[in-house]
Order: sequence, then structure tokens, then C-alpha cells
Amino acid sequence: MRGLIAPAPGRKNRALQAQARAVESLVRAKMQHKEFIILCLEDCSDWINATTRRVVMQIDPELSRTVIVSTKLDTRIPQFARPSDVEVFLSPPASALDGCILGDSPFFTSVPSGRVGSGTHCLYSSNDDFKQAVSFREIEDVASLEEKLGRPLSKQERSRIGVSKLRLFLEEILQKRYISNVPLIIPLLEKEYRSVTRKLSDVNQELSTLDEAKLKEKGRAFHDMFLTKLSLLLKGTVVAPPDKFGETLPDERINGGAFVGADGVQFPHKLIPNAGMRLYGGAQYHRAMAEFRFVVGGIKCPPITREEIVNACGVEDIHDGTNYS
Repeated sequence: MRGLIAPAPGRKNRALQAQARAVESLVRAKMQHKEFIILCLEDCSDWINATTRRVVMQIDPELSRTVIVSTKLDTRIPQFARPSDVEVFLSPPASALDGCILGDSPFFTSVPSGRVGSGTHCLYSSNDDFKQAVSFREIEDVASLEEKLGRPLSKQERSRIGVSKLRLFLEEILQKRYISNVPLIIPLLEKEYRSVTRKLSDVNQELSTLDEAKLKEKGRAFHDMFLTKLSLLLKGTVVAPPDKFGETLPDERINGGAFVGADGVQFPHKLIPNAGMRLYGGAQYHRAMAEFRFVVGGIKCPPITREEIVNACGVEDIHDGTNYS
């Protein structure tokens, strides 16, 4: 966590620093939720100099909803020269932890290195193999601690060593919180049940009316209503809110296409009256016609030769003059 949230001194890679700030922002946002349990992973042998806990305490100053976990225990044990150092590490005083943490004492875990998979670079062929390795590491950590201390670990100390003990503790906390919240959850579930039941009843009632005659009647009613609304919109109305149903000329061009000049280029929309207004119905139609007239008015008629006029003349059963169609 140190390399992600707080880049080491001297690191000049701006991309990594930006990523670190993004990760820290995400972590802080998650920790803000009061109902969340914070799992604080520490990678140190001295509780006084724990860095991750300092970040957590900015959100949870009393550490009342924080579980502290010291990782890489298998690498920590060889660093202790005296049994007393191990004692302090396993049972740090409250003053060293800066608060009353969830569970009263830190947890200590070790996770074997190596990937799970079938590749040549993978150490474990399956998840079960990895789980078994984690269990073996837990047994080895207990044995190493007892050797350093020169005595067996107490039941309380054993309950804090290993991933399995951490998992059991977290499951118990979640179960207790779930049970304590049941009185609050049940009314919400009952309310949701009533709402869903009511909606289901409405759907069943609607399904019971889906015969051919009623569907045709609903179709005719919708058809008549649509034509009535369309006629009203074309005549002009202020019932519909322009910010929801209206379009400016740039919006209209994006959604429905645009007139272009003879050179294939769109002319500026500012040349059309009311181009920036959000219009609909008849008002939008008038603006479209104004745009059409503007384009047509800018087209130059090609020259017509006498030969073309003569060829346009002909005889038909209706007339015997020039055919101007």
C-alpha cells in the first residue's frame, strides 16, 4: 500500500504518481461509508512507524471499525532477536495502535508466493493446492513463533495467527451485524413486497384484458390521440417544455441531417432565424422551410440553350405545345 498511496521519496514518474492519487481517492471514498469495515494491511515490524494506519485514521480516527492485519509474518519472525521483541509485536500496547481497534488486537498473516495455473511459471496447479499451502504456512508460522518465544502460544494468540483466523473473525462480525440489522431490514423488505405485489396485480389485470377487440380499440385510441397531439403541435402550443422536447438547429442537424450548399458544405446555422431556440412542432417546421429557402435561393440556375427549349417541345393528347414539365 505504501507504493500505491504514498509513493516513495525520490520517485519522479508522474504517471505512477497520478495513479497513486487515483488509488488513494478511491480508497478514501470507500472508507467514508460508516457501515463498512476497514481492513488495514500493514507491512512493518514496528507498530509506531505503521504508515497505512495513518491514512486510515484520517477517516476512522478511533479505529473503531478497523481491523489491522500485519502481513508477511513469515519474513518478520527472523527479524526479531529477542523473545521480548516478539511479545511486543504480537501484543502491542494500546498507545502504539493509537486507538481501540476492532477485535482489540492485530491479526498476523502469511501468504505463500507463487501463482495458480497450468503454466510453467505457476507454482500451484489449482486453488485447492494454494489453500493447502496457506494452511501449511499458518502451521509453520505458529511453530516459528513458539520457537522464538520459547513457549507455546496461548489460545488468544493463536486466534490471531493465520488467514483462516482472520476469515473466521470477519465472518463472525458480518453475521453479528446482519442479525443486529434484521429489525431494520424487515420493514424495508415488507414495503418492497407490497410494492411488487401491487405491480404484479396491475400487470395481471392488464394481461387479462389483452383480447383482439380491446387491443384494436387501444390501437385506435392511441392513433387518434397521436394525430390530435400532432395537429396541436403543428398549430402551435406551449404545453410541452422546450428544454425537453425542443431542438436547436445544431441539435436538429445532428439528429436529422442538414441542408448543404451546391459545394456540399453546410452553411453557418447562425444565418437562419431562431437557430439557437429550442423549437418543436410547427415552429420547427417553419425554421426548416426557412433553411430550405435559404439553400434553394443560393443555387444558381444553369444556362438554358435554344436547342434545349426546342427539344422540350412536343405533341401530347392534352396539348400540342411545348412540354414544360
